[in-house]
Amino acid sequence: MNIISMTATFGKLAGATLALKPGLNILTAPNECGKSTWAAFLTAMLYGIDTRERDRAGHLAQKTRYQPWSGAAMAGEIRLEWQGQAITLRRFANRSGPFGGFEAVYTATGDPVPFLTAANVGETLTGVSREVFVRCALVGQGETAVTPGPDLERRIAALATTGEEDVSYSATDRTLKDWRNRRQANRATGLIPQLEEKLAQVEGVLAHTAQARHTQARARQELAELRARREQLEARLSQHQAYRQQGLNQRYAQAKAQQAQARAQLDALPAPDPRFVGLTAAQAMEQAGRFAQQGQEHSRQRQQAQTRRQALSGAMKLWVPLLGVGGLLLIILGFFLTVYPLSFAGFGCMAAAVILAMALVAKMGKYDKILYAPAPSQGESAQEAMQRYLDWLTQRGQLEEQLRYAGARVADLEAQGAQCPTGSVPTPTGDPQVLTAQLRQVEGQMAQWRSRLDQATGALGRDTLEGESRRDQLQGELAQRREEYQALTLALEGLEEANAALRQRFSPALNEKAGQLLTRLTGGQHRGLTLARDLSAQVEQQGVSLPHSQLFLSEGAQEQLYLALRLALCDLVAPQAPLVLDDTLAYFDDTRAAAALELLGELAQERQVLLFSCHRRDAAWGQAHGAFVTRLQET
Repeated sequence: MNIISMTATFGKLAGATLALKPGLNILTAPNECGKSTWAAFLTAMLYGIDTRERDRAGHLAQKTRYQPWSGAAMAGEIRLEWQGQAITLRRFANRSGPFGGFEAVYTATGDPVPFLTAANVGETLTGVSREVFVRCALVGQGETAVTPGPDLERRIAALATTGEEDVSYSATDRTLKDWRNRRQANRATGLIPQLEEKLAQVEGVLAHTAQARHTQARARQELAELRARREQLEARLSQHQAYRQQGLNQRYAQAKAQQAQARAQLDALPAPDPRFVGLTAAQAMEQAGRFAQQGQEHSRQRQQAQTRRQALSGAMKLWVPLLGVGGLLLIILGFFLTVYPLSFAGFGCMAAAVILAMALVAKMGKYDKILYAPAPSQGESAQEAMQRYLDWLTQRGQLEEQLRYAGARVADLEAQGAQCPTGSVPTPTGDPQVLTAQLRQVEGQMAQWRSRLDQATGALGRDTLEGESRRDQLQGELAQRREEYQALTLALEGLEEANAALRQRFSPALNEKAGQLLTRLTGGQHRGLTLARDLSAQVEQQGVSLPHSQLFLSEGAQEQLYLALRLALCDLVAPQAPLVLDDTLAYFDDTRAAAALELLGELAQERQVLLFSCHRRDAAWGQAHGAFVTRLQET
């Protein structure tokens, strides 16, 4: 991937354009002239801006930090070459936020690039995720040190295994620890303490069985007395209800008689023409039209069949006798002249006559079926039948409406509780309102005692039937969770052993590459290094027998160590990405800066390198060694 130019309305950059070339680009400018902004702009164009990031004390979110100073909307464009194709990337503001809009087109035609989206453009063009890019290929100002991360860890681990990048030691370790903590994080939290607490509760419930039995016996006695009282009150109220029901039943009998009369008239309605049964009026008219068309089509088919049958009959009268007589003559002539091939030809003619006759008879039979098939109804009779069917539909609709009305009245009376009259009812005694109030009071008392009975019975049922089972279940679950806790502990130990073995596989390659680069950057003063899992280093120094921690190095030497590590990682895990360095050589003395520039020049033969610098020495070196050197415009 080679960047041709970048145009940015981003932070202090107001429509600024930066032209680049393949290989090593040395971009110089004093401090606060936009070098770091250009580096951030390139990252944002490739990977977008996280709109969920918020400002906090001592830190500004990217969407805030790089809001254009001019007040214009954030926007940018990058023209680049990738795999032999010229592509233009554009990002702009939309409703989703700054740089929420995205466009990728072929530079020559303006046609969209179908496989590039706002979400995948950076990883597609560079071959790595944002996390890997900023930890390897982007060396920000004062950020030379490399920090580990899950994506970078997966990328490095893939070099030592089969190339799979969907598993991370740190992520798996964290997941297993989360699972183990869910079982038991300490003495008070986790599934195991919860199960122990539930088990204690179940055992406590079993202790209340005796009290539940006593409550059950008393509730049954009270309910028996209240049921007897309720039956007396319901009997007296039923007498009042029967008296009111008598008038309702009489109206119900009248409605039933009207309903029966309407149903009888509907049942007496004669059946419609079977050709139109089940059709609406519109469908019946359409059906009559089809009958007329069928009659015309039948007449046309009969005429064709009759014509063709006459032709076949003529052919049969001509060719069958001709072939038969000709064949017979050939047979006789062949026998008399002893020319037997003539006889055989005669037999062939007679066989042909028979076959032709059979074929013609079969064909004429087909046309006879058409000629003698019954004709469909004529158009005129179909129209008359249709009119009769329409009249039938109208009459049936009127009768059904009458039946619906009568049925609705019957249903309404039935909803009110009407029944067929069964005889006269005597006048009841007592005030129904007083009786109803007394019945409600009794039912309220019964509900209270029934609730107590249900609670006692439920407690006894749980204690006697489910208590032991529940206790056994909790004990089994508790044993299972403890086994899971032990298994997860063993899994974490095995994961740590596997990770140590994996580091033994990929560490030598990374150590060797980074050590070679460090030796070049320091002029041979440091011979090599050994990296830990957190990417901290032990350095082998010239004239010192034992390796020592990077913390003993000067600040400049540490910058050179981490630059060597960055370049090694970039070479191993991000070979397609451009290398971006923002004032990375600020702490290098002139000798080591020249060594670093020489190394970057060699790396630039394989990938594009962008070195932002505030030192004139870097620009002078670049001009002397053929690098593309440009001075950024001050904004």
